[in-house]
Amino acid sequence: MRDRKTLIVGVVGGSASGKGTVVGRLLDHYGNRAAVLRMDDYYRPIAEVPKDAEGEANFDEPDALDLERLARDLDRLKSGEDLHIQSYTFNQPGVEPEPLHIPALPVVFLDGLFMLHDEGVRKRLDLSILIHATPETRFERRLARDQAERSLTPDIIQYQWDRHVRPGDIRFLEPVSHLADVIVDNDRAGDPDLTLALNAIDQRLL
Repeated sequence: MRDRKTLIVGVVGGSASGKGTVVGRLLDHYGNRAAVLRMDDYYRPIAEVPKDAEGEANFDEPDALDLERLARDLDRLKSGEDLHIQSYTFNQPGVEPEPLHIPALPVVFLDGLFMLHDEGVRKRLDLSILIHATPETRFERRLARDQAERSLTPDIIQYQWDRHVRPGDIRFLEPVSHLADVIVDNDRAGDPDLTLALNAIDQRLL
C-alpha cells in the first residue's frame, strides 16, 4: 500500500473513436507517472457473453463485462494497491492470456466503452474524457482496422456494426455522453487537440 492518491481518468468513446490512440499520447506525456487499465480485460468468458438473435456473441453490451470486478479493482488502485490481472484473449485459438501488472501510479487511465453508463464504475472516476467521432468516421476506421488486425471480412464487420456496435452506442453511450468532464474531437485525420484534457488532469494532480 502507498500513502498517496491514484487519480483514475476514464477515456471513453465508441468503437474506433480513437480511445487507444489518445491514451497512448497521454501515457507518452505523463511517462512514468501514468499507467493504463483496459476495460477489454474485464470481458466475461464467452459462454457468459450476451448473444444476439442469431446466437452471435455481442461484446457491445455492458453485461458482457464483469463491471463489479472492475469497480473493486478501481477501489484497490485508488487505495494505492497495484493490480495483477490477466489479459482477455477474445477467445482467439492458440492465444494464451498474459499476466498484466497495473501499478497504482499518480495517474491510471481507464480505457473503455461503458464507464459512463455504469454508475458503479462512473462514481469511481476522478475525471472522464469523451473521445468524439461521428459514426461514419468510426465505421470507416473499424472497417480498415478489423480487416488488417483481426482478419475479419467486410460482411462480418458490417454485421457487427449494424447489430451490435451502433445499437450499443444508442442505448449505452450516447444517452450519458453529456456526463463527460472533457470532450476531445477526434473526427478528422491528424492528432486531436488534447489541451483541455491535459489541463484538467494537471489541475487534479496538484
